[in-house]
Amino acid sequence: MTGNPSLSSTAQTNIQGRGQMPGAIVIVTILWLASSQGYYQIVATLGLESGYDNAPVLFAAYYLGWAALTLWLFRTLITTSLNQSTLAREGVMLLPVLAGFALFVVYGLPLLPKVSILRAPFDPPEFMFASAWYYLPKSADILFQQTLAAGIILTAARSGYRLLPITIGMAMAFGGFHLLLAFDGFTPTYVFRFTLSATLFGALLPYLYLHARHGFRWAYALHWGYYALDATVTHFILAAPPWA
Repeated sequence: MTGNPSLSSTAQTNIQGRGQMPGAIVIVTILWLASSQGYYQIVATLGLESGYDNAPVLFAAYYLGWAALTLWLFRTLITTSLNQSTLAREGVMLLPVLAGFALFVVYGLPLLPKVSILRAPFDPPEFMFASAWYYLPKSADILFQQTLAAGIILTAARSGYRLLPITIGMAMAFGGFHLLLAFDGFTPTYVFRFTLSATLFGALLPYLYLHARHGFRWAYALHWGYYALDATVTHFILAAPPWA
């Protein structure tokens, strides 16, 4: 009795695909760690107090370079999953989203209450006292992070993994990477908040990329929107008291 040829072929493809997962994980891990350490090395070398705010164009180009490298490393996977017209359309449709966020940082951010130095943590994150220029490299940084996420998710899907294990894996990975903020001197409250948010967002990403229409657009907008929301809430909570 012979087996179903299509099922046999699919199983063989999945086995071969799953062999690609360790390599994809290693690539993403190296890119994440190298980009992070490279950022701090550049900041230290140039003697910058705030990398994003003091050298926004430099670090926007820096993270765009990392995003381009990621896309190149996963080029075969991405080009087989998305055709050129789809990629071009997603890029064009992302422009209004970026324009909306630009309006927020140019016109909305200056209207928020100023964060009080007295209420801010000892080693505050850059965004607490950042200008609108901070969000130029941050936008490129988010793009880089999303290309990493797309590489892992699409590799896992092609390898035959179902949505649930991909979801669990991305939640653990995205949250786990943000735990590294603890080694950068951030407060436990800040690390916990961002790790929890990253874990929840990581769990949502596989659905967005694999099942939602315009998944990349949603993923990027939600990722960027979280920083906008967090900045807004932080400015109100840590606002300077009336007598300051």
